[in-house]
Amino acid sequence: MKGKQIIGVIAPLGIILTMVPVFQYLAKEFGETLGWYLGFFPYWLIWCGLFPLWLIGKQRLREIIRPQRLEPKIVLLLAVPIVGAAAYKVVPGLNFAQTDPWYIVMMVSSVFGNGFFEEVLWRGVYMELFPKNLFIRIFWASIWFALWHYAPGSVSSDGNVIALIMGSGFFGFYLSFLVKKTNTIWWSIVGHTFGGMIMAF
Repeated sequence: MKGKQIIGVIAPLGIILTMVPVFQYLAKEFGETLGWYLGFFPYWLIWCGLFPLWLIGKQRLREIIRPQRLEPKIVLLLAVPIVGAAAYKVVPGLNFAQTDPWYIVMMVSSVFGNGFFEEVLWRGVYMELFPKNLFIRIFWASIWFALWHYAPGSVSSDGNVIALIMGSGFFGFYLSFLVKKTNTIWWSIVGHTFGGMIMAF
């Protein structure tokens, strides 16, 4: 393996080890909800923004994010994460819907932020670094994507962290499959965003 591939393989552990204390600290300082929300900003900026930019470069990042033409098979592929997100809402203890305007602003911005930035990191980086290694590209990335959710889940008193991790694992696996089938992260961004919006509301 090349240097950047090795970094890509070991980086998820670093993400979890750095982000759990960040979420914990921010939740302690600003309260559970605001701390949870603020925790995403260093995650998006450093791990989902600057890190992928360094690993795969601006030009290639731009290419894999570029919007794609919607075809009938894509509609069917996108239906799976959206229907899955709707089914996920029926899991006890995972209904986050509220009507407070501040909460709605936080949820909408976090849904769009995660839909974009997480796909750049967890699907885009592994698609680029491991184009032919399906184990790392799909399984490794999906397992660590699931485990990463311990960080934000650890500061939520009303959520089931185990169910969050398991659901994220299945969701991440499917999104990795979607990227493999379409050879772009554009549709995984769309699926992640719409799925997240359904789960949030």
